[in-house]
Amino acid sequence: MFTESKRLADISLADIRVVFDRANKLEAEGRDIIHMEIGRPDFDTPAEIKNKAKEALDEGMVHYTSNHGLYELREEFAAKLKRENNIELSPEGIIVTTGAMMALTTAVLGLVDEGEEVLIPSPGYPSFFKQVKLAGATPIDVPLALEDGFSLSREVLADKYSEKTKMLVLNSPNNPTGAVQDKKALQEVAEFAKEKDIYVLADECYEKFVFEGEHISIASLPGMQERTLTVHSTSKSFSMTGWRIGFISALPEIIDSLIKVPQNMILSATAFAQAGSIAAYQKGDSLIEPMIKAFAERRKIVADYLTRMPGVKFAEPGGGFYAFPDISATGLEPMDFCEYLLEEAGVAVVPGDDFGKAGEGCIRIAFTCATERVEEGMERMLKAVKKLN
Repeated sequence: MFTESKRLADISLADIRVVFDRANKLEAEGRDIIHMEIGRPDFDTPAEIKNKAKEALDEGMVHYTSNHGLYELREEFAAKLKRENNIELSPEGIIVTTGAMMALTTAVLGLVDEGEEVLIPSPGYPSFFKQVKLAGATPIDVPLALEDGFSLSREVLADKYSEKTKMLVLNSPNNPTGAVQDKKALQEVAEFAKEKDIYVLADECYEKFVFEGEHISIASLPGMQERTLTVHSTSKSFSMTGWRIGFISALPEIIDSLIKVPQNMILSATAFAQAGSIAAYQKGDSLIEPMIKAFAERRKIVADYLTRMPGVKFAEPGGGFYAFPDISATGLEPMDFCEYLLEEAGVAVVPGDDFGKAGEGCIRIAFTCATERVEEGMERMLKAVKKLN
């Protein structure tokens, strides 16, 4: 007889899958559904990257690599960290993982013990909370306010800190809010982390999608490299979600210990996918300029429509490709609103409850479909909201 393990009993399935499955069912029945629930770029992977992977396959690169990943890829990524993030690390301070998810898991399992606590600002990516639970530790929700643009401060962190706190998760630009933490906020976080002697797990997967302000890697601030684990990925930056290539970077002595996690879970990331990723960092932003321009345009469309929706409040996203409006004035709970929008307008969005306590009363809108579909989806949403008022 099937018996679920204790470590899974407290882990819920994502609400996004409920919406996604329902949307697909309606689509199969002939409904025109605009998918604004899935957080993945709609662009193809650049040809230069695909060609590099094809060459690797033709050359027989079909075997295991080092547990750390291809050295040439780590060299290219180390150069990128220095050039773009002001982080100086040797290739020995980098592990290539199967996507950012494995990088995050590596950090949590490698550094957090049972009974310890991890501070997670919310709204935040649901897997942050669930990975901590899988490690036997306790995720501590740190609610941020829409009125403050979901900005972090020393005060909100100090309110949730305890002697059990081991780590703080930082995600900027943020999924689901699109908030970009400015230098003042990051300096406060850095000073807090140093004073309390805790690690910072910095998820920077949306770093290329910054439309207001600038992206600053917290590991580049004074005294932070020794306690920061930085996560990057090709998934969003180069529209390579299915390639599953991510990176975790830290001081080599930390990496020397953390490597035991992927070594015993995945061995190594796919060899030819790693080879293709070399081209991504050799060519850089020139490969993705049209994609970044398109997302900037879509962000403006979404913000314009949300401004016109009666009763809806939102903080304009400074980065990423999400908006996170408060729809509580409609009188509907987030999941009820999502179901209403799907049935009434044929638009799929995600309830905000999944993203922590500060997500209650909100929805996440992903502007990751074609620009004309984003505009049509927001027009449908505007009409649907007006019907509720």
